[in-house]
Amino acid sequence: MKKLASAVLYGCGISLFASSCVQKAEEKKLNVLFIMTDQQRYDMLSCAGNRYVGTPSLDRLAENGVRFEHNYCANPVSMPSRFAMATGRYAGEIGYTNNSTKPDTLRVLPVARESSVGNLFRNAGYQTVYSGYPGFYCGRTHMEEYGFTQNGTDYYEGPADFAENFLAGYNPVQDEPFFLYLSFMNPHDICYGAGFDPRFPDELRPHQIAATQKYIDLRKTLSDEEYRAQIPPVPANVEPNGTYAEMKAIGSGSRDWTEEQWDFYRWMYCRLVEDVEQQIGRILAALENSGLADHTIVVFTSDHGEMGQSHGLVFKSRLLEEATRTPLIISGPGVKKGVVDSKSLTSGIDLVPTLCDLVGIPVPENLSGKSLKPVLTGQTDKIDREYIIVESSSGYQINDGRYKYTAFTRGDKEASLMDILADPGEMSDKVADPAYVAEKERLHGLLMKEIKKITEQVPAEK
Repeated sequence: MKKLASAVLYGCGISLFASSCVQKAEEKKLNVLFIMTDQQRYDMLSCAGNRYVGTPSLDRLAENGVRFEHNYCANPVSMPSRFAMATGRYAGEIGYTNNSTKPDTLRVLPVARESSVGNLFRNAGYQTVYSGYPGFYCGRTHMEEYGFTQNGTDYYEGPADFAENFLAGYNPVQDEPFFLYLSFMNPHDICYGAGFDPRFPDELRPHQIAATQKYIDLRKTLSDEEYRAQIPPVPANVEPNGTYAEMKAIGSGSRDWTEEQWDFYRWMYCRLVEDVEQQIGRILAALENSGLADHTIVVFTSDHGEMGQSHGLVFKSRLLEEATRTPLIISGPGVKKGVVDSKSLTSGIDLVPTLCDLVGIPVPENLSGKSLKPVLTGQTDKIDREYIIVESSSGYQINDGRYKYTAFTRGDKEASLMDILADPGEMSDKVADPAYVAEKERLHGLLMKEIKKITEQVPAEK
């Protein structure tokens, strides 16, 4: 009888200990898994209705969370955009407007130390680790300054390799909560991998050639019928000689591309999206297998888009929908499932306040972005925001969901005004149309006020 009582007490002890461990794990702040691609446009998801690209892993992520349809980068080039996503502040605050801005003209590191998501989470007791393509600061990583321990420099499969190993070895009871920032290079290699860009000889880009050669080889194995079925159609707003002809592929040689080359470019872009999607699938599977999915917030986004022949242009940097609009999916505990938010205007600067808000870290008051938690948790169906701002080295843009007004700081063109509801392809500039004078003046005034908040470099009054 004593043995039975001892066994019962022993069993209860084990049960209580296990229960205590689970309770301790659950008491910890939520983990964060942040996944970023480079140069992935907003519509390069099969769950967004694109039948020329397959993204099953990201589709499942969207089914388990919220997908924001009108998300914009803060700047349509990598480094300023990534700075904004990592700090919740516009890069223009420190004169950081393009990838080639000289480091000695910036105040990047003081801002990174003050409000970067890595430091905010590290100071809150998180282990913060970054793996993959850094792309933050003019060729120098400074990941420790941003609050992250750098782990690995392979930009292609490296982030997935690291995530699998990290999650397999993570102990939810003993280890600190984690913030994993996983950054992939692709589909950025469309800049090089189409195989006919004279700016980049093969010997100067061995990694890009290796990463994309399999798709160049794959094309050779497909019949013409199979290949044609996989090529997205020419964009409706291709506009070869219209409003944006003066911007056309500066220095890229694409001005003289043949129809066959354009077809291959669009096909290759889809394949590079699918390539990185496979790596993301590995990460999400590892999260599920670890048993940590129910205690982890997952974010997927990209730093900027890709023109993809719209307006006859390629690559990024333009203040046009294809370059500035990016995918954003967020899932996790407390987040509504299967929601597509087509009402809110969201931005890369919203990610720091959102993640802080979701895990209970105080949101710094000096951030430019807004927390998306009210939509994520179902408190509202639209973020309370009148407009968003996008900046670049060529100008500043205000977008209120219907109209986009751009004040240029470079070139001969002073401004543009697009009605993106009536003209989603941005084919008809209304800036000189008398019927739009009121909207032009309203948006110009608002934009000037916002620019003054960001930087002293205000475009001349019209």
